[in-house]
Amino acid sequence: MSSLSGDWNRLETILNPSRIAAGIHQAATRVGNYGASQVKKGIVSGAPAGQTFTPDSALTVARKGSSKPLIDKGDLVGSVTYQVIDSNNVFIGVKKGKEVSIAAVHEFGCTIKVTPKMRAYLHHQGVHLRASTQYIHIPPRPFLRPVLHSEEFRNKVAEVYIKAIERMFHS
Repeated sequence: MSSLSGDWNRLETILNPSRIAAGIHQAATRVGNYGASQVKKGIVSGAPAGQTFTPDSALTVARKGSSKPLIDKGDLVGSVTYQVIDSNNVFIGVKKGKEVSIAAVHEFGCTIKVTPKMRAYLHHQGVHLRASTQYIHIPPRPFLRPVLHSEEFRNKVAEVYIKAIERMFHS
């Protein structure tokens, strides 16, 4: 016959479901904060996870007066956020009004048909399209996927959760 010995009260404390949930939530919050800050850093540097953005077209540079892709007034970078959904999911991205659709255009690119109204608006803004221009192509400038799919991010997630588990057993 064998018996188990040890500090069963401590083990019960460590394995308390609410304590585990709190540790996981804290780790998820750290991951979200880290991911959002890395995405913002990538936008500002113009090279998320080392992947340089396609340069803005002359048309875009003329319209906004700057050659920094994805940065005009700072609305996009300011709208990058995170939210802990549950113990297994952290949202990192853009969750703010019109910025969501602008973020999708930048992340995936798009082709826009030039309408007479758009042509007139751009003309009024000092951007004169050729009469033959029927479409404007916006190339993808991924700012989320390079960061969130990077080995560096995956390693950071693993490190954060390993430390959270270690804290649960050593505190």
